[in-house]
Amino acid sequence: MTAGPAQRRRRVAYRSGEIRSTVLPGGLRVVTEKMTGSRTFSVGAYVGVGSRNESPGLHGASHFLEHVLFKGTPSRSAEQISAAIDAVGGDLNAYTAKEHTGFYARVLDVDAELAVDVLTDMIGSSLIRAIDVESERAVILDEIAMHADDPAESVQELMAAGMFGEHGLGRPVIGSPESVSALDRRQVVGHWRRHYGPTSTVVAAAGNVSHERLVERLSTLALPAARAARGPRPTRTATRDTGQVVSRRRGTEQCSVVLALPGPAVFDDRRYPVGLLSAIVGGGMSSRLFVEVRERRGLTYGIDAGETSYSDAGLWTIEWQCSPEALPEIVAVVRGVLDDVAARGVTDEELTRAKGQLRGQTVLAYENPSARMGRLGTTALMGDERTLTEVLSRYEAVGAEDLQREAAELFGQPALLAVVGPRFDRRKVDRLLAR
Repeated sequence: MTAGPAQRRRRVAYRSGEIRSTVLPGGLRVVTEKMTGSRTFSVGAYVGVGSRNESPGLHGASHFLEHVLFKGTPSRSAEQISAAIDAVGGDLNAYTAKEHTGFYARVLDVDAELAVDVLTDMIGSSLIRAIDVESERAVILDEIAMHADDPAESVQELMAAGMFGEHGLGRPVIGSPESVSALDRRQVVGHWRRHYGPTSTVVAAAGNVSHERLVERLSTLALPAARAARGPRPTRTATRDTGQVVSRRRGTEQCSVVLALPGPAVFDDRRYPVGLLSAIVGGGMSSRLFVEVRERRGLTYGIDAGETSYSDAGLWTIEWQCSPEALPEIVAVVRGVLDDVAARGVTDEELTRAKGQLRGQTVLAYENPSARMGRLGTTALMGDERTLTEVLSRYEAVGAEDLQREAAELFGQPALLAVVGPRFDRRKVDRLLAR
């Protein structure tokens, strides 16, 4: 019997290469994925410390440290670090998140040894000189000012502060002008020596990679901390029972807006129905909100829904930009769509489309070695052993009843609305949000 199109689609699965994992005697974890036919090599070092691990006096230290680790080692100056990777046409970069910090390089497979050498030299042997701390302080203060000038960035920070308060998840990763100005070399070096240990670090690689050779190369890696220290794990700050609007005035033409609800954490099984709800409500040009707000009413250029998950907390958000005059109507439409999904559920067609959308987006997002390297590193750091095939199967198993039950719980919570921009009708928006 010949399979129909729907049957063939259901058989499509993510095909990984050979994934191997080794824990070295000191506790460093090495995870690799050998991708047949690849001529590239992507490698990253992921450290389990981010802005949520910082005390108020160290706010921004993780991000500050990420910057200064590029400033030179006993064997390479800052210019030589970047020139070594530039000379082979590769990429070298880093980022700081709320729960981890990542350093990564992407090169041709013939330059794998160089990439590993540069990366391990940086995270294990950086000089962190006083002059480097001062020069990067100026750079980071400029970066903070740049973020402050961007309403989309500003509204995200406002929303996080409203949802999580003074806890680590509520503070900007980058720090504040006051905290960054106050940090000194001793504090930055102390943060490095306290958190960059083998038990809190994962090295991941994907592409044309030799697991044995990488393990051998990393067996001599000396990290500053013999063991990692963890900061306090904050609890989530609840929003008001009647809903809440937080705003920041800006002299812009449009309002940047985020509506936020508490969502599931990384290991919460609710993530599967919540992910599908994101796709149905605001996950593309066929989603309910895009059709109603953009296509039928022309109130905004775009509107999106999505979720962010941390180890013990999460957020579900809807984001858009609009004129201040259109804001109350959009809030009313958003509330109406969420209430309708919670009361009546979704159609079979919507559920089928959402599953196909998430399946395609998930697989396409991990088609290249650097993306697979990133997933290997971050999931190993969190202790997440789920394969992508297992994740896709969990989405596929969600039924319409599961979605309606989750929608009633998720959308029944008090929402927070963060707005950055010109003056808007605050009273009207307050009434709509509290409805």
